[in-house]
Amino acid sequence: MTKLFYIEDEFRLPRSIVIIVVAICVIPFILQLMGVDFGNAVHLSTTSQVTTDDMFYKLSGGFTHALLEWTAFSAAIFVVLLAFCHYSITNDITTPVIGVALFCAGAMDAFHTLAATRLISAVAENKDLIPFTWALSRVFNAVIMIAGVGIFLSGKKINVNNGFKFIIMTSLIFASIGYLLIYFSATSYNLPQTQFPDAIIRRPYDIIPLILFLIAGLIIYPLFAKRYPSIFATALLLSALPEVAVEMHMAFGSQRLFDSDFNVAHFLKIVAYVTPLIGLVLDYVQTYKTQIEHHEQLKNTHEKLNTKALELDRTNSRLTQSNAELEKFAYIASHDLQEPLRKIQAFGDRLHKRLENIDDEKAIDYIDRMQKSSTRLRSLIDDLLKFSRVGSEEYTFKDTNLNEVLKNVIDDLHISIVEKSAQINIAELPTILGESKILYQVFLNILSNGLKFTKADQAPIITISCQQVLKANTKYWQIKIQDNGIGFEQQYADKIFEVFQRLHGRSQYAGTGIGLAICKKIVEKHNGLIYVESELDKGACFVVLFEV
Repeated sequence: MTKLFYIEDEFRLPRSIVIIVVAICVIPFILQLMGVDFGNAVHLSTTSQVTTDDMFYKLSGGFTHALLEWTAFSAAIFVVLLAFCHYSITNDITTPVIGVALFCAGAMDAFHTLAATRLISAVAENKDLIPFTWALSRVFNAVIMIAGVGIFLSGKKINVNNGFKFIIMTSLIFASIGYLLIYFSATSYNLPQTQFPDAIIRRPYDIIPLILFLIAGLIIYPLFAKRYPSIFATALLLSALPEVAVEMHMAFGSQRLFDSDFNVAHFLKIVAYVTPLIGLVLDYVQTYKTQIEHHEQLKNTHEKLNTKALELDRTNSRLTQSNAELEKFAYIASHDLQEPLRKIQAFGDRLHKRLENIDDEKAIDYIDRMQKSSTRLRSLIDDLLKFSRVGSEEYTFKDTNLNEVLKNVIDDLHISIVEKSAQINIAELPTILGESKILYQVFLNILSNGLKFTKADQAPIITISCQQVLKANTKYWQIKIQDNGIGFEQQYADKIFEVFQRLHGRSQYAGTGIGLAICKKIVEKHNGLIYVESELDKGACFVVLFEV
């Protein structure tokens, strides 16, 4: 039971409110024991004529009764209005459903008052109508509250998206039941006797709501507060105390209309309505404060993100500038290296011719090695120039037919294709937004590798296919270039796209190790992707993706 009644600190009512509610429920009983009478006394006139004052004194009980009932109904109205306001902020459907249940109970109390004061038509006598409609309204109050809370204890989850429909449907059911009971009370001539002034249980019908409110306060409300913790749920649990006190005064105390226990019970009923209202107000205030705190946290986080974004922009600017300077340096350095290299090669050629007639094999070998190194260095510088040019130059992309680009590549590789008896199968390729001059480099490098890295006993077969694919909600043209060459282990798939990275020695296969890095840079320049799938001795498949 300890766990059942445990309430977390953030959902507890202020201790002062709990103390006040308990005190209000206990103090009238103590004062009655001390002889205080809260009933409406009958004023006896000293004259034989009935004066206006006499009439007011006789009607004072009805006035007090109407005032107390309408105060309770007003509290019920505020509860349901605030419940819907709370729902609009939190989307918590428990609050408006229970608020509607409280409102329907208040509406039944309002009918009880209107019927008692003859503001609406009712056929039964007041002496029977007032106590019967009281008993009926109290039973309805207990049942409707248990039903309203019990809906959420069934274990069946209610879809938040259908929350408002559920609230409307539940409200219509509650209202329909209330209307049928009101219609029955207003149109019945003979109503059962509900008051027995000389018996121990003076209002037997009030035993039913007394038992129901005890069950609600001891079992149902605690379960609800545990499953749907909130200040409102805690206040609802506390409201069971004045509800039980109301029924105790009526069932065991009230002997006639407007006597002390009758008036105390009606006053305590106001407390029973106001207590959930206080809980709802505090819940609303807490929700509002939480939203303000979240807003402040979000604002602070946003400001921090803006600061970080500015720092990131500055860092990116410095990095972009650094990259631009580096690319410019690489371009200038590579370009300036061309001139002394050309002179080295030129003087090497001349020296080689002069030594042709001299029988010095060692000198000729040295010169040949120097020439080969110069040629390799020149190829390296050329590729560096291409690599830096891709990053530094700005291109104007336009519709580019990849079939034409590939045709130019095949034409330029014609001699190698014939020498190696290569077979190249080409599917229809798309037209994309790009720059044909640099896209040419992509296909040239990949096809050259397919012709270069071949098995000695097998003619190269290169198959180029194309299809549309969807990746990360983006449509791409996927172009696959599959060869039957020597392949490589998949663990090196990323390494081959890095500058100067080679998987084979220069003595086996010529090259600078920059070609695929150029391909990657060009494809990324076109907002595309490139990767490779390979297996040793089973060829390689380069996959290039361009946005549709």
